[in-house]
Amino acid sequence: MIKQLYSLIQFDEAVKTMEAGADNIGLVPMQNGGVPAHRVPLERVYKIHDEAKKRGVKLVAIMLTNDPEEMLQLAEKVQPEILHVAGDGYAATPEFAKRLKEVAPDTALMQAVLVDNETAIDRAKKFAPFVDYILLDSGLAPDTGIGASGKTHDWNIDAKIVESVDVPVIEAGGLGPDNVADAIKKIKPYGVDSLTKTSIKYEGGNMEKDIEKVRLFCERADEAAKEIGL
Repeated sequence: MIKQLYSLIQFDEAVKTMEAGADNIGLVPMQNGGVPAHRVPLERVYKIHDEAKKRGVKLVAIMLTNDPEEMLQLAEKVQPEILHVAGDGYAATPEFAKRLKEVAPDTALMQAVLVDNETAIDRAKKFAPFVDYILLDSGLAPDTGIGASGKTHDWNIDAKIVESVDVPVIEAGGLGPDNVADAIKKIKPYGVDSLTKTSIKYEGGNMEKDIEKVRLFCERADEAAKEIGL
């Protein structure tokens, strides 16, 4: 079970998050989108990425910009293991996927799908032929795109999507140590993602990971996956 933890900002918290069990760590490289306090300067992105590679952890570059050209430029600079398209005004296309492979041959493409009703099933099926991962999430906001709401959604829809597509599905949306096991048993995803419920939030938009909650999230995810044979 892949445990994906968002949204890292500082180097030290990234290291502690990896040590607590994260397989994927997500951050927002400096771009024209997202909450300013969450954007990570490229110099720090490179430092975190170098450490992640030493530990066998994948770096997910979260794209909250709606400009595909800016996304491709960042992919070329950072060469992340995964590029996550989450902007509320742009979704990946087959042409974008092709161009991504040209500038970052080893970068996988993850497309966020908003699960607001059963139409999400058809939207996920549309992306499946040309993306490497689908991330199912809740909420839609101008500054965070699809996700970061801290709310769950209808897991019955997610379970249908997992059964309907041939690409790995990452489950997101209001997951934390309290409910990750239930989500895994219900949906049977490839991986699980957490931001809000494993973060400490401060005034002004600043936040940091709650490392104890990260550890519990990862442990309970692994336990649930083992229990059902995933």
